[in-house]
Amino acid sequence: MKEINNKLTQKFDEYPTFGVLQGVKVFVTGTNIAGPFAGSLMAEMGAKVLQAEAPSIACQTRGTLAWSQNHRNEYSITINMAKKSGQKIFLKCIEWADIWIEAGRPGSYAKRGLTDKVCWEHNKKLSIVHVSGYGQFGPSKDKPSYDVSGQAMGGYMYMNGVSPTSGPLKVNPYLSDYITAYNACIAAMAGYIGAQNTGEGDSCDVAQYDTMFRLLDNYPANWFNKGYPKQGEPVPYRTGNKSDMASCFSFYDTKDGGAMFVAIVGQGPVKRGYPIIGMGKPGITKGIPKNCTGFPLFDPRGKQADELCAKFCAERTCDELEEIFNKAAIPCQRAYGPADIENDPQYEARENIVEWEDQCFGKMKGIGLTNIFKKHPSQIVAAAPCFGEHNREVLESFGYTKEEIDAMYDKGDLVTWTPADTARIKNFVEWNFFWDPENQAKRIGLEYPPKKDK
Repeated sequence: MKEINNKLTQKFDEYPTFGVLQGVKVFVTGTNIAGPFAGSLMAEMGAKVLQAEAPSIACQTRGTLAWSQNHRNEYSITINMAKKSGQKIFLKCIEWADIWIEAGRPGSYAKRGLTDKVCWEHNKKLSIVHVSGYGQFGPSKDKPSYDVSGQAMGGYMYMNGVSPTSGPLKVNPYLSDYITAYNACIAAMAGYIGAQNTGEGDSCDVAQYDTMFRLLDNYPANWFNKGYPKQGEPVPYRTGNKSDMASCFSFYDTKDGGAMFVAIVGQGPVKRGYPIIGMGKPGITKGIPKNCTGFPLFDPRGKQADELCAKFCAERTCDELEEIFNKAAIPCQRAYGPADIENDPQYEARENIVEWEDQCFGKMKGIGLTNIFKKHPSQIVAAAPCFGEHNREVLESFGYTKEEIDAMYDKGDLVTWTPADTARIKNFVEWNFFWDPENQAKRIGLEYPPKKDK
């Protein structure tokens, strides 16, 4: 595990130069995951990311371990968009940014006169991404949405279940939110590159259900050309950990109570794998062609191969299966749990787990960097920011005076939380967010145990 030597807080005008996105400025408005996580991805690749929240409505993930892990390297300000003063700050941010990612209700900015057109009048090269559950137009656009909304409407839940007769099944954790954020990141960078080439920014409408629907591979093409189950009929695609189509391409129970994914699919794996499980040799055994790539489950040979693979796995432990299949260059992977992840040498080699210093929690472990760049590596340079932590720095850089900033604090348009404020407001002690509560509370100046109200 790698220990990161990061700063607890990074000055706004002293952001270090690193990564493939060095010099790119990203402005994020909105809360939770689907939009803001896109900024998180770019921040670790060197972009300078500023997230704005309403002074009265902090992000729901703020204060959690997820916030501390997913918002490293970022800056935080509060903007009261209901007031002209807040809208003025918003436009200053638009002028500053290369990319704006927003995740509000569709049309909420336009209602305040802050349309895409107005933004481009202030910054003609701005790349804009609107993230929402159902998109910026259509009869469902005003429906509120969460992660499961995207999974449900996008058809992803329909595909998943433990059996053809079971109900649809959602995927944890927050698959729709996170994959939509990745999609938003791609769209934002595409708009940014387009602006470099044409001199004009563009605006992209990213919907959660759109994103999930796009992940369904060939199934929609099959449904809408060949037909699909009627309401109440069994859904053949809901097969849990088993493939609904290919033989020897599933998770199989093992002798030691584990589960092993095995993929004896493709010409090479079939040539090497079929003899191992007792299916015979392609080109020699009757019924198995020389260049066989595997059989579908509806073919009797596919059913036979799958049964033999299941029997082979059930008679051996995960360790034994990995040794056999790895030696034969057959794709296989046991289902990892936390202990497997923590102790695996591959995770260690790629520094997937790191330890860094967080403002609220102190030393903590979590997910490291993904996407390993050779020449301009990503970095973790600062802890996730507290609510409104950079209000003064950002506004001063935009030309606001100390008196103007103080006046906005007096009106409640600007709000800043310390780590202790965060812990109190988000109930760190009461809700067991701390794993070493006495020391972690004392570290940020919080009384422990907290006094109970009389």
